[in-house]
Amino acid sequence: MNPSQQRKGMATTSLVLGILSVPCLSILAGIPAIVLGHLARKRARTMPGQYGGAGFALAGLVLGYVSLGLAAVYVVVWAPALARISSRAQSISCASHLKMITIGFRLFATDNQDVFPFNLSTNQSGTFEFCLPGPDGYDQNAYRHFQVLSNELGSPKVLVCPADKTKHAASSFRDLQALNVSYLLRSGTNIDESHPQEILIRCPIHGNIGLCDGSVQRPRERP
Repeated sequence: MNPSQQRKGMATTSLVLGILSVPCLSILAGIPAIVLGHLARKRARTMPGQYGGAGFALAGLVLGYVSLGLAAVYVVVWAPALARISSRAQSISCASHLKMITIGFRLFATDNQDVFPFNLSTNQSGTFEFCLPGPDGYDQNAYRHFQVLSNELGSPKVLVCPADKTKHAASSFRDLQALNVSYLLRSGTNIDESHPQEILIRCPIHGNIGLCDGSVQRPRERP
């Protein structure tokens, strides 16, 4: 068969996809370029009278492999950086949650004898009887103290850290349980606005802390 009459469509397609795959670092173009390149070269070898374009096919599959290699390098180099960016964004969102919670405690105190709910009897809308400090200094019934802050917090979603995959937000404060709370809460008579630098709440994932004065501190990030 005259070379001009040989079929070269598959080989040409492989080359075009290979060319497109390199600047775009696209496996969606790179993989088809490799597959079509191998098929086109095989046809050109086994049926040279009908199929041509072996050179196009070779160039297409080579460019396809190059694009896959570049994509792999991109993932290795940039994936850790993207993970750090995502982690930092979650930490910032977590700190925002703690800020809303500490403000919620202060708003409650403003309307209730200047004390936080765990220092106020249940007869006075508090949660003192539910206090159960653990050996680590954090209250094991934290969710009980958060329940009475429904008006101040607005939504139980703020009680779950964005990075916490083990907890999920409760549908309402009435349904709130320990499994709906990510944050560790301290209780005690020295945990109030008269001790502004005492730690009130802490995120066990990011290490962010909320103080009794309503401020939130984040750990210094590594360069």
